[in-house]
Amino acid sequence: MSCKIFKLGETVVSKNTRLFLGEDSCNRNIQTYHDPKYPWILDFAEEMRAIGNWSKNEIDLSKEKRDFESLDEAGKHIYESGLKFAITLDSCAGRAPLQLFNNGGISNNPEWELYITNHQNNELLHSESYTEMVRALYNNVDEFIGGIIDDEYVQRRATSILAGFDWATSVFDRMDANSTVLSLKPGAVKPFPEVNERMVKEAVYKSAVILNMFEGIRFFCTFVTNWSFSEQPEKLMAGSSNVFKLIARDEMVHLDVFQRVIKMLNTDESEGFTEIAKDLEDEVYEMYATGYKEEMEWVEYLFSKGSPLIGMNEAILKQYMDYIFAVRLTNIGLDPKRLGLEVGENPLPWVDNYLDSTNVKSAPQEIESVNYVAAIDLSKDEDFELGDL
Repeated sequence: MSCKIFKLGETVVSKNTRLFLGEDSCNRNIQTYHDPKYPWILDFAEEMRAIGNWSKNEIDLSKEKRDFESLDEAGKHIYESGLKFAITLDSCAGRAPLQLFNNGGISNNPEWELYITNHQNNELLHSESYTEMVRALYNNVDEFIGGIIDDEYVQRRATSILAGFDWATSVFDRMDANSTVLSLKPGAVKPFPEVNERMVKEAVYKSAVILNMFEGIRFFCTFVTNWSFSEQPEKLMAGSSNVFKLIARDEMVHLDVFQRVIKMLNTDESEGFTEIAKDLEDEVYEMYATGYKEEMEWVEYLFSKGSPLIGMNEAILKQYMDYIFAVRLTNIGLDPKRLGLEVGENPLPWVDNYLDSTNVKSAPQEIESVNYVAAIDLSKDEDFELGDL
């Protein structure tokens, strides 16, 4: 049966839903949050609402152009490349969450609908903020934005991310087409018989893994190199650093949610994904291996013109990305040794200062500070049991 935005009939009771692909996930009507099946999702939705309530106009970017013009060719290349890729990522993230995880028939859990909508709105704010950063630096904004599409390195790095999302979207589109045909003509032959429940579950699970990499890995080359400018004796590009600090704080909430979702789908048989997760394990390792290769190549590209940054160069950033990959794999129950990695000491402990939202300054007034410290290393990541969810 095709899904409706509001289906008259039995009220959706959260306790009777499943996070994804429940028995009647097309049944959407009264949204209520008084007896949630997943109270932790409601907690994250509230946290997202609280800390994500900032404006693109609250950070002072008035000195950015002067600082940018003072950079040499290598410094401008590092900054511009990172900004281009961040714009590309969030152009995807501003559309993908609702399309992939709240598609008709994927989920009708009220708390998830609330969270994932806040998540996507948050990503749209990030995209707006990048526009303000570009405006602060360039007289011709269209020329800079157009250059993203023509940048072969940016496009190459985004290929595997977008390919995974495109495949999942194709699965959901064909699922919807099957549902529509059957609703109009019960008993008709499905136009896409290859799309079954298993394929749809694979699309949901792989999308969650890609988004986990998206939030917890793919942004970090941009974050770390950008923050490195403000770590210099001259404290360059401080406005950009503060924008990325706010964005990183938001992304760590997104990351935490999807880490928990993945672990839950792996371990809670009632969610209906444990077999899928086990069968896809080798493929998930391959996804991380591909991502690792692409990130290492990107680091080499960032520093292909050299590095004017004290304490930041190709070797240092590669060490940090090794660390990040190992932590991210560990936090969803995978073994980083499969990729030849081990969780060790954080080679850039100062980065944690930027993942703490305290003391972010704004202009013309200060915004209310929310003291959220992102879980970036294992000392800050607490293991949890299924009963805690």
